[in-house]
Amino acid sequence: MRGLLLFIGYSSYIGSVGDGLLGVYALWVLISNNLAFLSLSLNDFLAQYVEFIYWVKQVAFYVMPEGFANWLFGIPAVIYFPVRILMSLIIGWWALKKAAQLKAERY
Repeated sequence: MRGLLLFIGYSSYIGSVGDGLLGVYALWVLISNNLAFLSLSLNDFLAQYVEFIYWVKQVAFYVMPEGFANWLFGIPAVIYFPVRILMSLIIGWWALKKAAQLKAERY
């Protein structure tokens, strides 16, 4: 169980770095193209600017209810990424804290 928690914790932290880079890129796209702040949806950002990870949309529709996935991909990218980073950091912190507690209980 501790190994799984460590994996979740560290992968959440590492994923937050990737999300941060994508968020900065989305902001740069908006600024450089003189677009309105909330005009670039997550779906449009993935489809037009980072096509190599557009496959995540198919995975999302497979694991989530269709209505929720449609809503999620309609969120502005500059809103989505900061919220995702915050949630990943919270989940990672929680998982690493629990892993440390399990290690302390073992000894």
